Amino acid sequence: MKSFYITAVLALVMALFTPSGAFANNASGMKLAEAGAHATCATECTKCAEQCEKALAHLEAKGASAATINTLKDCITLCKTSADLKSRGSELSSKLASACAEACKKCATVCAETKDEALKDCVEQCNTCAEACTRTAKAGGAKDCCK
Repeated sequence: MKSFYITAVLALVMALFTPSGAFANNASGMKLAEAGAHATCATECTKCAEQCEKALAHLEAKGASAATINTLKDCITLCKTSADLKSRGSELSSKLASACAEACKKCATVCAETKDEALKDCVEQCNTCAEACTRTAKAGGAKDCCK
């Protein structure tokens, strides 16, 4: 819900302070409104990778199974790559978004199953990121991403 308000405020600020025609294509060919949406998706993926890295360190210290560790590593890798593609407005971001959403959902499930309070933020951020990536995948990339 917090990301919805941030996106709404950013859209309002852009509408108020950009000259007319500012929603025309920028140098990369992406509309500024689409770029803002990608930035939101990229932000969620970046936050998710950070939370998963913290969870990974915690679980490694506790001696978690290789399967659990690999689930977190998959999520971290896909989130970082997805954030990079989204922040650049890559046309490939929607193709990776499905895999990223799947990795985030699986990571959230694995972390929740540990019933470890220290992983609560990881579970929440993975679920938030999975939702953002699912919207990106359904939208086919830049259009209507993360609204």
